[in-house]
Order: sequence, then C-alpha cells, then structure tokens
Amino acid sequence: MKILIVKTSSLGDIIHAFPALQLLRRLYPDAQIDWVVEKSFVELIESHPDLSQAISIPLKEWRKQFWTKRTWQAMAQWIKEFRQVSYQLVFDLQGNSKSGLITKLAKGKRKIGFGRQTVSEWPNLLATKERYNPPMGANIREDYLFLVQKTLDKQESHQAGVKLNVSFEQEQKIAQILHSPYLKKSLKVMVCPGSNWPNKQLTLDTFEKFLSYLSNQYDACFVFIWGTLQEKKIVGELTAKFPETSLIVERLALPLLQTLMFKIDLVISVDSLALHLAGTTSTPTYSIFGPSSARKYKPLGLLHEAFQGLCPYGNVFEKRCPILRTCSTGNCIKNIPINTLVEHFSRWWLNNEFVKSNVYHN
Repeated sequence: MKILIVKTSSLGDIIHAFPALQLLRRLYPDAQIDWVVEKSFVELIESHPDLSQAISIPLKEWRKQFWTKRTWQAMAQWIKEFRQVSYQLVFDLQGNSKSGLITKLAKGKRKIGFGRQTVSEWPNLLATKERYNPPMGANIREDYLFLVQKTLDKQESHQAGVKLNVSFEQEQKIAQILHSPYLKKSLKVMVCPGSNWPNKQLTLDTFEKFLSYLSNQYDACFVFIWGTLQEKKIVGELTAKFPETSLIVERLALPLLQTLMFKIDLVISVDSLALHLAGTTSTPTYSIFGPSSARKYKPLGLLHEAFQGLCPYGNVFEKRCPILRTCSTGNCIKNIPINTLVEHFSRWWLNNEFVKSNVYHN
C-alpha cells in the first residue's frame, strides 16, 4: 500500500493533520506513507516517526522567480520525479488551488478531498474524485480525520500525541535548559505569548498579572519562547518581571521545542503554532482565544483547556472572526478581565483529576 498526503503549509495546519497521518499508520503499519510539503517545513515532517518520506516542494522559491528558465526546468524535473510513484490513496488535506494542482499531478487510484461546502477554494474540486464535508462544529483535527475515516469506513477516534524524532545530543541540550538555576520552582510553565496576528495576543499587562498569579499561587517558574524579534521583545519585558524564576530560551527547531514541551508541567499560550505543537505532547495546555474559535482550534482532550474571549461587536464565527485582520481594538482578547481569566483557569486546574495526574511528572 502506498499513500500520499498533500498538505504543503502552514506549520500549524500541518500539525493539525498529524492525527490523520497517525490513523493511517495504525491502519496500515507496513504502508509507504509520503507527504508533500513546502521545502521550508520539511524538517518538521521528517521528524514524524509515522512518515515514510517527506516530498519537498519549493513553491515559495518558484513563485519568486516564476518566469525564469531555471524555475521552469526545476518544476519539470520535480514533476517527473514525483510521478514515478503510483499511490493507492491520495489525500488532499489542504483544499486550495495550489494543493489541487499537486493532487492532479499525482499518480493515484483514489484521490480524496473536501466537498463543495467545506473546500477552501473551488478549483480544488477538479483534482479529487471522492469528496467529503466534515460536520459543522468539529475541531480542525477532526476535520482531517473525517476524510480518512469516511474513505476507509473506519470510525476510530482521535488519539492525541506523537514524539517527534530528535538526536541524543539534542536531548542533552534540553536537559541543560531544564537544569537552569532559574527553573527550580515546583511548577515549570512554558509561556508562549506570541502569534502571527497582534489581535490574537493578550496585553502585556494581562499576561504579567496572570503569570504573577501562577507564581504566587502555584510556586511557578517560567520558560519563555519566541519566534520573531517582536515576540522576543515581549518575552524580554515579561522576564524582567520575574528575574529570579524565568528563562528565555533561544529559538529551537520544532522537534526540539516539542521535546522541551514534554518535560514541562504546563504550557500557557494564545492561538499559535506553539499551542498546536504542545497539543501533540502529554503536557497540559491552557490557551486564550479571542478572534479565533477555541472549539475549532484548541488541542483535543482532557489535558487541554481554553478561555474564549467574546466579541464586543457581536461577531459570531465558525473558525475566525471576519475582522481578525482589520479590527482596530482586538477587544475580544485585549479586554479580558484578569479576575475572570484567573477564575476560569483555577476551576480547570484544581478540579480536573486527569490534569492533576499528569503534572509534576518530571
């Protein structure tokens, strides 16, 4: 059995599709399972233990120099090599025109994708033969799983978690981080305040007060991570508030960051790549959502809780607020009262026996 997954980007969306890969591997333990992914994201995909091969495609590079002879020659060579393998199953989990073109080019007996009601861009429908519409209200991870379940007539439920492959030397690097003198408190908390969109971020003041509560109430220390220079500035300001009990970690490759997450007691995050990566581990997460739906995007399972901010303008949405990118206030997340946030967290943290059994596990 040879199976192909087409999901080229983005990093968060790729992680959302991991459960579909893992289900395919459970059902077909000896299958060749390949995944077409944007070149810059290959490292993440290659570290997944259930994947046979990551097929790198440099779409961003080709777009920058689309009309050059060199690019057209590179595309022709890529297509030639890509079509040397015939697949029994091809799953287009992206649903847009770009992935549709790749799916169309693939040699495959059965090509599966999203139906007209749920596909991102309608030209994708021209590339698939079997199409399914996931039910409204499901988590994004369940949407991808649904395509596999319907195709194979299997109703296996979501099984969260995967340990990405890292080297022994990389494991030792994580051990060194955790032995920092700044991380000697009872509760080790990873803090991920950044997001691609400012309207998904808490205010610095709210984050500081929330972390002060965790420090005082639960004897917490903090590991701060960042992805951009702006995020690094934010974590620098937060770390300054907890000079003896916090540490800024330099940027880590995603498989290595996931290894660190496994060793932490709790991850605090907004809706971001870091949250979705943490959702693949056995570490509890508490996330704060505003202009995106917690029901749609938060990690699945009893280990994960989310606070959903409310839109003061009455916008209701299935996935993301229609004015996410243009809202001038971001008040759905910027104006969350700290007392409300603290009370919500405390109810979950203190009353969830499943979470209690998973903390202080290092």
